[in-house]
Amino acid sequence: MSLLITADAHVAENEDLRARMPGDLGMKMPLLIPGKNGDLDSEINGKHINRSSWKTLSERDRELEFRNDPSLGTDLERRKRDMAREGVDAQVIFPNVGLNCGGSDKSGEYSKLFARAYNEYVQDVFSAESRRFKPAAMLPTDNIEDTVAEARTCIDEGFATVFLPCVVPWQPYRLPVWEPLWSLMEEARLPVTFHVFSGNLSQGGEFADAGQMSEERLARTIEHGRDKLNHSEHLDTVIGMAAGMAPILELTSSGTLERHPDFRFVITESECGWLAWALQAMDQMQRRRHLYRKDLPLKASEYFLRQGYVTITDDPVALNNIEFTGSDRFLWGNDYPHDEGTWPESQSSIDLIREKLGADADKTLYGNAADLYGFDVDYLTNTQSEITALAS
Repeated sequence: MSLLITADAHVAENEDLRARMPGDLGMKMPLLIPGKNGDLDSEINGKHINRSSWKTLSERDRELEFRNDPSLGTDLERRKRDMAREGVDAQVIFPNVGLNCGGSDKSGEYSKLFARAYNEYVQDVFSAESRRFKPAAMLPTDNIEDTVAEARTCIDEGFATVFLPCVVPWQPYRLPVWEPLWSLMEEARLPVTFHVFSGNLSQGGEFADAGQMSEERLARTIEHGRDKLNHSEHLDTVIGMAAGMAPILELTSSGTLERHPDFRFVITESECGWLAWALQAMDQMQRRRHLYRKDLPLKASEYFLRQGYVTITDDPVALNNIEFTGSDRFLWGNDYPHDEGTWPESQSSIDLIREKLGADADKTLYGNAADLYGFDVDYLTNTQSEITALAS
């Protein structure tokens, strides 16, 4: 049986992580706690914050988002049983509520300390089975010296990748200040993973440019943004997924990918039906708006096709665009155990990948992830029966 590696899975932040934060900073970390009707609420600074749905949860709903997992994803035997339900052999793992640490209303110092505490936390949780579980290291984004220092520490600690938010409005990836990080990661030959729904990212349809606003309008925008937190979703996740385009555009147009040809990056949890359009649109604008644009020796799309990757979960549009994008840059991910993911019902989307990609399907389902993140394919193959046995 072929291997299956999800390049997008999650672990939540528990009391152990909170205890690693110095002083009273840990209490600022959102902690998931039991809420209404089997859902989860948050606790911050000792205050109970209602985030439970008003709807009745189905049995499947209760399985997701760690709602019925008191370990919040840190019980490795339970994780492996969940993996066995879909035949998953290995996972690349990202935070849960910690995804927005670098873009929250907390201070840069908090984000720096949280990143270090989180990285120690996931090392301790997953180190005993590091050939099956590869957590992505979190990097702070306010001060580039702190970013690079944390990246160096994580490289020394054996992390397989570091992750950054897709959008850092106060320090965009097009700026030269990021050069030391790109150089370091290129030299270390570790990929940088940009996970959507992270950092300071609009979760609405505004596509706003704060830099073009008056102070009065900016203040109103901030207030609406805060107010929006108290309302239900309005298909907001679609914009969050589309934000996967942002690092591709900034790394390409700034010349970063030209200067660092061995630098590799991944856009995670974004699906990729938009990829074919984005690549051809970049090429169009490269030709048409040449008067105001930095010249690049390659077509803009060629940089992504040389250095970039994107995860696919359940995206028939992306599979229909293979003639434009190829499949060499795809990684499968089930987004375990999030509501917007496919776990534990991924089989139909896996079958479609096999149908559309044929002999290339194994690269998407495990090969590309194994190469990028350093999974030992022989080990996973030889221990596959251990996972399979847990399904019974």
